[in-house]
Amino acid sequence: METSDKLAICKVVAQAILVDGELGDAEFELLDRLMERYQLDEQQRKQVRARNMDDDPAALVEGVTELGKAELLQELARTILIDGEASPVERKLLDGVARTLGISDDEVAQAIAKAKG
Repeated sequence: METSDKLAICKVVAQAILVDGELGDAEFELLDRLMERYQLDEQQRKQVRARNMDDDPAALVEGVTELGKAELLQELARTILIDGEASPVERKLLDGVARTLGISDDEVAQAIAKAKG
């Protein structure tokens, strides 16, 4: 997977952590593990953490490759469900990212089911 895909995935995960206004340790630990798994350097990690509530998710995922789409969807689903159920704003983020990437509702439902696991 391309480094740009890894950065986009982490940025959207960081956005999902912020979007509902409920910042939990489990969410930040998930993001830290993801950045570690992707072997992001410190500068890249700073880029990921520099999210704002009003960042445009469509812009964050712009240019994601086909290979990165499925992983992005799965990581985003896992993030919004880490504290139990997805809030309406988290689900809106997931659905908007999926639409931007051309991911079907069925694929979104499958990712959610897998994340609930």
